[in-house]
Amino acid sequence: VVSLTGNISPDGSAAFYNVIFTMADRVKARSFPMPLPVIASSPEEREMLLSQPMIQPTLALAAEADVTFVGIGDLGPKAPLYEDGFISESELKALQKAGGVAEIVGWVFDREGRMIEGITNDRVSSASLPSREKSLVIALAMGERKLPGILAAVNRRLVNGLITDERTAAALLAAS
Repeated sequence: VVSLTGNISPDGSAAFYNVIFTMADRVKARSFPMPLPVIASSPEEREMLLSQPMIQPTLALAAEADVTFVGIGDLGPKAPLYEDGFISESELKALQKAGGVAEIVGWVFDREGRMIEGITNDRVSSASLPSREKSLVIALAMGERKLPGILAAVNRRLVNGLITDERTAAALLAAS
């Protein structure tokens, strides 16, 4: 079980929703966490962190995954990146102003599924999403506030699978 994203906030605390260890325990598998901040303090720090020998095997495994499960986080007032302390209020507002509607493992994108330039995306310590041509990248997402992000991710093929609830599926079909 391989983590695609870091789980450390700027104050040094770990993310509450990091489920890699629970999943690995359930299936009796080795786990490969990403002991990094979700958002590095600078692009230079990001490059330095991702180049560390203990991180390289995790990044290599993530790139070769046959199946990847990701969440889609919204960028509204209760954005998980903001609520969990990974980005500041001013960064959230800058991402919103730039057109950001959602994120996948920290990578923020707009309504068209295009990655936002700069702001926090040049500091994300997450692995890149695996190739959708040679693997399954399945999003788990539901709820009205995530609809713009789900639509963008599916339409732009940031993901090629979706697990959701009936209400969200109906809203997605109505919006298509």
